[in-house]
Amino acid sequence: MLGTLLATRTPVTDGLTHSVQALGSAEKRLEMIASNLANLSAPGFKRTADVVHSFDSVLGNRVQRRTVTRRETDFSQGTLQSSANTYDLALHGRGFFTVEGARGELYTRDGRFLVDDKGVLQTQEGLSVAWQGARGTIDPTGAAVTVDAAGNVRQGDAEIGQLRIVDFDRPSELVTRRGGFFEAPTQLVPRPSEAEVRQGYIEQANVSAVDELVAMIAVQRRFEMGTRVMGSIEQSYRRLTNPR
Repeated sequence: MLGTLLATRTPVTDGLTHSVQALGSAEKRLEMIASNLANLSAPGFKRTADVVHSFDSVLGNRVQRRTVTRRETDFSQGTLQSSANTYDLALHGRGFFTVEGARGELYTRDGRFLVDDKGVLQTQEGLSVAWQGARGTIDPTGAAVTVDAAGNVRQGDAEIGQLRIVDFDRPSELVTRRGGFFEAPTQLVPRPSEAEVRQGYIEQANVSAVDELVAMIAVQRRFEMGTRVMGSIEQSYRRLTNPR
């Protein structure tokens, strides 16, 4: 029945088509909200949000104001939580830690690092943290390690090096990868970041459970409304095509 309805364009089928599109949009939004909620406790996680962009469109001699909704990553600051781990690092401000991925640099806000038995600072996934210049080596059994706001690492009185912390003019163009990492396309060039490093802190996900649940309820209501509209349209079509 649905396929028959959509095959021919009429006011009825137009309404049904719009309802189907609305249901599809609602389903994708529910998936986005579910993903945000699933990563509520993931350090450094950045939520996905629908962002409205407005622009002027010229049609003949008329200028029309139009809006487009795009799904983007929200890179706003997450809350910093104190920890007892020397190698837990958080960024306050715009920027990313750089790590060495299999195909080049990756970027992350998750600074839960550790040092292996060879003195390599790395992520929980075993990816090496990138440094400015030569890679720094930390003695796992040596003196205490300190990291200042600029990312300079010292062990006792010895200077180990500086962490590579970068930012982007258009972070919305970063490509999301698994594990809370981001990859920069070729046209997106990293630049020095002004973010401050906080040693002994972890950045929490910038997800508000309350806000996401409220949004989920609103989407579910729109979904239910769209379903009722589709049912009403189909009933109307049945009455029109099956007269008594």
